Amino acid sequence: MTVVVLLGLMLLVAFTRKGSVATIAMTARRIKLHTAAPPDMVYTWLTQHCPTGYSVDDHDAARGIVILSSRPTVSTWGFFYPAVIHAEGAGTRVDLGITSKLFQYGPLVTRAHGKLAHALASLTQGHIEGD
Repeated sequence: MTVVVLLGLMLLVAFTRKGSVATIAMTARRIKLHTAAPPDMVYTWLTQHCPTGYSVDDHDAARGIVILSSRPTVSTWGFFYPAVIHAEGAGTRVDLGITSKLFQYGPLVTRAHGKLAHALASLTQGHIEGD
């Protein structure tokens, strides 16, 4: 019974936790996306046309940071995805990180990270570095 209550509380935390530019930092695990679109356009795409299944928790236009999130699923607690937008030549580079809303390690994190990176590459008509 105690395990069920604990899991219920953890799930409640994962569903209600919101990311903030002030509290969610860029992670060591990151994927770099490159696009020919200008940074302000990429920022608008990320904040106003977020891929289905993700939400924008917070953003800071002055610093070019967007915090995206996914909801918990059967196999994960959900994730925060800090995205930092950088001007790069005539285009833009987006550094996309990932951190669990509670704790999560292994291939499920890698899969979730890659899934959003590919969705953002499609949204921005860009490509993933090394892909």
